Amino acid sequence: MKGKAHTKERRRNPRHPVADVTGMLHVSTGARILNMSVTGMAVETETQLRLGRSYSLTLRHAEDRVLNLSGTLVWCHLRGVKKAGTGQTTSVYHAGFVFDDILTEKADELTRFLEATAIIALDTRISGRFKLKLTEPVDLDTQYRFVVKTISASGLLIEAETPLPVGTAFDMEIQLQGTTLQTMGRVVHTRMVGDAGRGRTCEIGIEFTETAGQGRQAIEEFISRQLQ
Repeated sequence: MKGKAHTKERRRNPRHPVADVTGMLHVSTGARILNMSVTGMAVETETQLRLGRSYSLTLRHAEDRVLNLSGTLVWCHLRGVKKAGTGQTTSVYHAGFVFDDILTEKADELTRFLEATAIIALDTRISGRFKLKLTEPVDLDTQYRFVVKTISASGLLIEAETPLPVGTAFDMEIQLQGTTLQTMGRVVHTRMVGDAGRGRTCEIGIEFTETAGQGRQAIEEFISRQLQ
């Protein structure tokens, strides 16, 4: 009954076409480190990452060692699929990052992190790539700009440069005619649009998961002004 009521609620909130409404998705993806050096690292993830994009990287080892870096994605390849516990299949990608700030004080932090986590003992002069004894996944955080195509009190249809897997949850900011609305959303469907020769974008259907009080009121007032 809960699912039916939720469907009826979405139907009571028709989506309205809008123009000049933009926003930002703040997306966090988990990944497993395959190997790492003082200049970059390779990871395994279930999400296709965007080449040339900058990511904030958070690495953890035990409870007392956290390393925050930034890196640029330089390659990403589909390696296959795997079955989840539910029987569904998910894609597996291997991706490579080059660290952005290795010439700053982060270089010393990175060296100490490698010394503490590398599976083999390291000499004082570190070179090459090493496998790490990390149990925690690395967090890959990035931002995606988007354009709103339609809006309702319960969700959005947006156009963005890259697809996101169904079920992805994220923080988001929406610019509603000078007002910045901060909320949370979840991807409910996605499809590629446009001509392959001229470049393609992705249409993403988003359901608001935490929009109440002033946030919901701001959306309803915006829709009302658009209808007028």
